[in-house]
Amino acid sequence: MIRVEWDIKATVEGLQALLSKLRDLTPAWRNLLVYLRGATRQTFESLGGRIGEGWQPLSTPYAQFKAVKWPGQPILRASDAMFRSLTVDGADGSVSDVTPQLLQYGTTTPYARYHQEGTPRMPKRKFLAVTEADRVQIKRIVVAHLDNQARLSGFGE
Repeated sequence: MIRVEWDIKATVEGLQALLSKLRDLTPAWRNLLVYLRGATRQTFESLGGRIGEGWQPLSTPYAQFKAVKWPGQPILRASDAMFRSLTVDGADGSVSDVTPQLLQYGTTTPYARYHQEGTPRMPKRKFLAVTEADRVQIKRIVVAHLDNQARLSGFGE
C-alpha cells in the first residue's frame, strides 16, 4: 500500500498569515496615490482632455483679468493652490489619508467643488475622475500588491 499524508497545519497557518497581510492594503494605497496624483496632473495639463471632458475656455473678461494678475497660468491654475493640493504630497489642502482598508484622495481647497461640479455662473471643469483606463491601472496596482503578499507568505511561484 502506498500512502500519502499531509498535515495541513502549516498551510492553515500560512493562509492565516496571508489573510492578515491582505487586510492591510497600505502599500497598494501608497502606490495608488502616486498614480492618482500623476493622472490628475495629466488631467490639468490636458485641460480635461485626459478624462474626455475638455474644459470650456475662460470667459473673455475673466481671461483678460487673469492674463494681468496671473500671466501665463492655464485654466484652473491661477494661484496653483488647488493644483498643488492634488499633485504634491503634503501640499496645503492635500487629502491623502491612508489606512489599512481605506484610501481618501482629494483636496480641501474651498473652491474646488465649484470647478468640479460647476455653478449657474461657472462651467463645470472636472479635474477628478476615474476613467476606464484608470480602473485597469488601479486593479493592476492592487493585484500586484496582493500577489506580492501571497508570494511573501509562501504561496504562488
